Amino acid sequence: MGPDLHPGSATRLTLKPATGSRGFVDGAWWPRSTNPTTEFTSLLTALMATSGPMTRLAYNLTAWDPAPRKLRVQGHQVRLEGFRTLDRRTIGLTDSSGHHVVLLLIPADTTELRGNAALARAAERHNVASPTELLADDPMPIEESSEARWETEGGHLLPA
Repeated sequence: MGPDLHPGSATRLTLKPATGSRGFVDGAWWPRSTNPTTEFTSLLTALMATSGPMTRLAYNLTAWDPAPRKLRVQGHQVRLEGFRTLDRRTIGLTDSSGHHVVLLLIPADTTELRGNAALARAAERHNVASPTELLADDPMPIEESSEARWETEGGHLLPA
């Protein structure tokens, strides 16, 4: 799945495959602003097309402008719950069956390159990285071989 759930849509959203590892997040969302009415409506509309209507959206109060307590999206009411203790790098959603989805929240001012990379990483089937790791500048350093580490730490291999 590419960076957009629906190519051509304004919502920058990715979700892990249903068979993917649970990990910290189930996908990622990259809003264009911190306006909750506009952005939450866009997210909830996009999710409705694939996951059905959501009944609850939990967010960090300090990460967003003031929000209403409820939104009506395509005829469905969604309760908005702001918390100061919720990780500001995530957003939580609950559907009518009680299924909970946690999305990595990519800051609106993230560069195109970093934002697209975080969208892709968060949706990888077996990615279990934390929100901090997913948003890091170099979240997945290339693993060095033990020989390469030995060479850079002062040891030397004998020529073969």
